[in-house]
Amino acid sequence: MRMRPPLPLAAWLLAVVAALSACGSAAEPGSDTSGVRAPTGPTRPDALPTRSGLIDAQVVQWRDWRSVDDRTLEVTVTAGPADCYGAEPEVTESETAVRIRIRVGLLPEAAGKECLAIAKESVVPVQLTSALGNRKVEPLS
Repeated sequence: MRMRPPLPLAAWLLAVVAALSACGSAAEPGSDTSGVRAPTGPTRPDALPTRSGLIDAQVVQWRDWRSVDDRTLEVTVTAGPADCYGAEPEVTESETAVRIRIRVGLLPEAAGKECLAIAKESVVPVQLTSALGNRKVEPLS
């Protein structure tokens, strides 16, 4: 169950956000506004390459998923950069559920490469053998 903040705290937070967003929202006369701009929409996470033969692959928990089409899902995980790390999805399907386990590991071609030690939100494409339909999607334990 998710707890809601008390109304006075929520109202205070809303007032702070409104005040902060008003700061600097209008450009000073004669100021240059042609510099770097913030992205206008949400950035899409990188897709990890899917393959077998990953080095030191470990099972990672995935947080959510979305349907790309009737036989393709994208599962969200936290992993290293997509130029160094890949994923190996394992899928079991039944009439009522699709169960997914994701292993993440170093790509063999990145073994001698210097990779950034950062955790990023990434997506893993998962192919289904039959259309998702009304089946539940859940972790494979």
